[in-house]
Amino acid sequence: MILVKAHIRLQAYVFVLAVLLNLIWEVAQISAYDFPESSLVTNVLGCFVPTLGDGLMILMIYWTGWLVFREFQWILRPGLKGYLLIMAAGLILALIVEWNALYRTGAWAYSEQMITIPILGVGLLPGLQMMVLPPATALLLQRIWKN
Repeated sequence: MILVKAHIRLQAYVFVLAVLLNLIWEVAQISAYDFPESSLVTNVLGCFVPTLGDGLMILMIYWTGWLVFREFQWILRPGLKGYLLIMAAGLILALIVEWNALYRTGAWAYSEQMITIPILGVGLLPGLQMMVLPPATALLLQRIWKN
């Protein structure tokens, strides 16, 4: 029972830390998207729902590592293979989400400030976001986690 509680708590920490880090990133890059000009409060509120999706993607990366490494606390000591998995899965998820949002659903569009990846036609910033923030989430988690 204690192990189950620790596992649930670890997942909650991953999600909350991921949402906080991604919210900061999303608000910082808002000008790279084609949204009407608004206040900081409106931008933060507008970024909150997509940020929950970012948190879920990082949780999915955690679950993938749990399946691959067969250890629920793998993220506390990921090693090189773990960090490579985190970054590769993050990039793949970002590319899928961005491509779908841009070309299938039209959920958002880029402003002229967004640098795009030439062949894929998706933004560089979202790709970097999901390569940088999942490992940053893991590092932050390692610093604050108490069994």
